[in-house]
Amino acid sequence: MNSEINRYIAVSTKIETKDLDWEEAKRVGLTDDERFVLTYFSDIESQTIRYLRTLLQMRIALRPSVAAFLTTWNYEEFFHGYELANLLAVCGHPLEDDRVERVQKRARVNEWLEAMFAPLLSRIFASQFPAVYLSFGAIQEMTTLRGYEHLRNYTQNPVLRTLCDRIAKQERRHFAWYFNHARELLEQSQGARLLARKLLEFNWVPVGAGVKTPAEVTRLFTILFPGQSGHKLVHEVDTKMGTLPGLEGIRLMEPYFARVGAL
Repeated sequence: MNSEINRYIAVSTKIETKDLDWEEAKRVGLTDDERFVLTYFSDIESQTIRYLRTLLQMRIALRPSVAAFLTTWNYEEFFHGYELANLLAVCGHPLEDDRVERVQKRARVNEWLEAMFAPLLSRIFASQFPAVYLSFGAIQEMTTLRGYEHLRNYTQNPVLRTLCDRIAKQERRHFAWYFNHARELLEQSQGARLLARKLLEFNWVPVGAGVKTPAEVTRLFTILFPGQSGHKLVHEVDTKMGTLPGLEGIRLMEPYFARVGAL
């Protein structure tokens, strides 16, 4: 197993929460916007197992380094959702016990398309499709990371602030892994570059849009990135994705959020 994944495994763990002052979290409470954001984040973090299932159907998942990353990634993401749900409960807003199943039942059209066609495309384009999926993963991890960073900056709840710091640290590693491995695979194949660009432009939507309504996605975006910070985010993310081979000049975030009236 290569040194990169050895380093990743060495630092991989569920986020530490034993030192947090939960009574203080309860005293300060959560704003309506924070409650909405945490419910949204918890719902999406808890869906990671479904994305893992799709990834495990690809041949790339048999590589020892990839299998090791996916295992630790899923473990960390599970506890992100778990601890956010715990904070909601402490502050008087518990989620339903069957929340994961409820969220999955809200799957929208693009989510069903992905569930149906991703495994098929991964078999037809066995050599090219891993680069596509890793590219999707990179943009989703980057936007998630920025969401936690911005939430950390404006919350008055000290426990939420610390949770955001600790989750963002792990999300930063997740993004780096997806982005660097997508770049490596895209560099190796012109077919992967063409396929990645076409599918990103055709089917990419923001994190959570597969199970949340457009109004909910827009509300999350405007809470976390109001005014000019929203313009800055979409430019940053689109520019970063445009540095990947074959994705030069691609625009994903900007047209989506302009279309829904968030910019």
